[in-house]
Amino acid sequence: MLSALLPICASAVSLTRVSVHDPSVVWDPASQTYYIFGSHRDHAKSTDMMNWTKVTVRWATATSNNADPNIAFTTPEVTKIKKGGEEYDFAFDAVKWSAKGGAQGQAKYNVTGNQWAPDVIYNKAMQKWCMYLSINGDAWYSSIIMLTADNIEGPYRYQAPVVISGFKNGTEYKDTDLEVVLGSLDALPDRYKTGNKWGERWPNNIDPCVFYDEEGKLWMSYGSWSGGIWMLELDEETGLRDYDVEYELKGTGNGITIDPYFGKKIAGGYYVSGEASYIEHIGDYYYLFMSYGGLAAGGVASDYNNGGYQMRVFRSENPDGPYKDMNGTDAVYNSYQLNFGPDANTNRGINIFGAYKDWGNQAKGNNGERSQGHNSIIAAEDGRTYLVYHTRFQNRGEAHEVRVHQVFQSKNGWLVAAPFEYTGEQVTSADIATTQQIATDQIPGDYKLLIHKYKLSHLKKEAVSPVDIQLNADGTISGSQTGTWSIEEGTSYVIIKLGSTTYYGVFVEQTLEPTDDKAVAFTAVTKNGQTIWGYQTAAATGIEQIVNRQSVNDKYYDLQGRPVSTPQRKGIYILNGKKVIR
Repeated sequence: MLSALLPICASAVSLTRVSVHDPSVVWDPASQTYYIFGSHRDHAKSTDMMNWTKVTVRWATATSNNADPNIAFTTPEVTKIKKGGEEYDFAFDAVKWSAKGGAQGQAKYNVTGNQWAPDVIYNKAMQKWCMYLSINGDAWYSSIIMLTADNIEGPYRYQAPVVISGFKNGTEYKDTDLEVVLGSLDALPDRYKTGNKWGERWPNNIDPCVFYDEEGKLWMSYGSWSGGIWMLELDEETGLRDYDVEYELKGTGNGITIDPYFGKKIAGGYYVSGEASYIEHIGDYYYLFMSYGGLAAGGVASDYNNGGYQMRVFRSENPDGPYKDMNGTDAVYNSYQLNFGPDANTNRGINIFGAYKDWGNQAKGNNGERSQGHNSIIAAEDGRTYLVYHTRFQNRGEAHEVRVHQVFQSKNGWLVAAPFEYTGEQVTSADIATTQQIATDQIPGDYKLLIHKYKLSHLKKEAVSPVDIQLNADGTISGSQTGTWSIEEGTSYVIIKLGSTTYYGVFVEQTLEPTDDKAVAFTAVTKNGQTIWGYQTAAATGIEQIVNRQSVNDKYYDLQGRPVSTPQRKGIYILNGKKVIR
């Protein structure tokens, strides 16, 4: 519960930051350490989810434990594939394949800048750390490969590809495993002959997310914009695709939702925005995160998607979907729709939060957050759930850093993010459901309210700012917004109604980083997927009210009017209606 003794003179909280683009989080129980793996070989580790240290991960080959990436991904260790009792020879050069897309302005294709968005998981059957890495190429000539290591920090050795994209012309498919999956072919099937329109139907094979379901099966979601997000079942014994699992073709043309090679489409399609899928089982559901929009900070007219990542959330009772939002809208599209920016014609998926500024002590001025995305999420062994993402900032160009927020489930089972960065708060998901973290009489007071918008203009670098409201002791809300609030006794679940819109969320204690100031706070989401945050700036009990109470009992109060025990820490307090220094 909210501490009886709150910090009065705020102390600075210094966190060790890192820049890791597309951070994917994993827990190493042996070292009791969290790791994040990101694009371009940027990786980091932390024991507390607050202070991060960069990690160097190397590539291995048969002759080196520090191989150049242009060599490391050319010769796989696994060169035989088993399917239905048969064995097939297959050795895939991932660099050569991606080079088919062109030199990207260089003298020749260089894989160094095309090692994107790895995901790392410990494979219990193999007893290996498995890294699933995107080897990106232009024109959809991409692949997701698997590498293994005995130690989480590597070195990692290339084993084999998991899935390959871009085989749209002639006999290119002969360089892939398409015939292992489909059987011997006289020619490329017509559905893959898309030329430069590949992305309207089929995925670009990047951004893997690999996870175990509740039954112990291993899955991988993948894809970016283009033909959507797809899913394959993996073979735990090899870590690669399970070649014995067959997918029966469903749909026609650009409406194909199941394909024998690419598996099952679970989101996107028709080149709508959406990438960086990440799936985690929390409570009773599998939650799918995606980033809509572009990754840049915005404000550049020549950037056709104007930047502005925005994390969206869907859920399902099954690992392979269907994934739907609070309105029951499917994450899979059946036609092109603009799904981000001020002209968007669909707002599907919970907008867990977006660009904001003037918030608390940290996200002010140039430090206002924007284009948050390509997140991962972990339901950790400590009973807490952490959302890990990279963010750009309001006026700092394309500079980016990692941030972590705790995540909670609302009473109706949807995810809401804590309003402030994680700085060691101890509340767990179980605590929210079984205890009232904030006493009812501590809730009334003045608040800052942030309403996260869907249709932000990232070209104009729009970001939402808070407004002032009051939560009153009689359960009403006044100020810039009017409505009602109520808390479910014995839990931390809150229902907030602003006008005709009802939000479901939680009350929690938060820390106003970069200080150790504590505040009553709430986070909630409405049925249309819009989220709100709030934090208390002053309790309803002011000094005048304290004078009357203290004339009877001479108790100490903090500057927000809350009673505290005899001060043990230096600071400013209220005693008998006057400020005193202890």
